[in-house]
Amino acid sequence: MSKLHFHSVWEDRLPQKQKDDLNKFLGGLAPIHKEFGVALVRGKYKKNGGAVATVLLRNGFEKPMDIERVKAKILDKDNLLIAEEEFELDLRLQAESALPWSFVFSKDSVIRPNIDPDNWMIQVHLPIKKE
Repeated sequence: MSKLHFHSVWEDRLPQKQKDDLNKFLGGLAPIHKEFGVALVRGKYKKNGGAVATVLLRNGFEKPMDIERVKAKILDKDNLLIAEEEFELDLRLQAESALPWSFVFSKDSVIRPNIDPDNWMIQVHLPIKKE
């Protein structure tokens, strides 16, 4: 079973109730083995027209993973693109663990601003090699 870890920013600022809720959410997911996975916890549009996707980044490997750059996409239930953006990260996912993270999409990256966030799916493609 995966263990939930928190980035130091989340560890310091997230109330215990939200940490407990994330642990419960993780416990409801099917286990992953020898793969990287992403689970959408919550999505929402921002007042400025951007979007936020809060996810659990899941490492099903027996070794830690370093994540530096990814392309994230928000899709609707019909696989239509809602938003897409590249993100520079400096994250370490411990072996067989999950890490909550929020991807904040700019207004310019949002293509479809009126899709119900309850119908969102997330894809995170990695690694993107630095040029």
